[in-house]
Amino acid sequence: MQKTKFREFIDSCLLIVSPLISDSWSKRSVLLLSLLSGFYFTNSLISFLLDKSVNTIFLSILLVLIMEVIIRSLIFSSFSKLSLILLAINNFRIGSTYALILEAFKLGS
Repeated sequence: MQKTKFREFIDSCLLIVSPLISDSWSKRSVLLLSLLSGFYFTNSLISFLLDKSVNTIFLSILLVLIMEVIIRSLIFSSFSKLSLILLAINNFRIGSTYALILEAFKLGS
């Protein structure tokens, strides 16, 4: 095959997508479950707290701060490479942050 710009583009896209495809099913399912559980946990927590007379803005900031501290402390600890637990915690954090942002857009704030 000739080395055209389109072929180089396809090769670069394959380099990006191949780690997603080549992982095992168990690793991908754990990461997807942690992402969805982070979304579900935060969404149910925020909807529960909206019924109460607490300040949800400070609680959401506190939730994001706690998740960031946890992930930063795990990254800077003695882990030499990203383990499955660290990736699962990171996906939980991403799902949690997504739920907070989605709830903020729904409330219009």
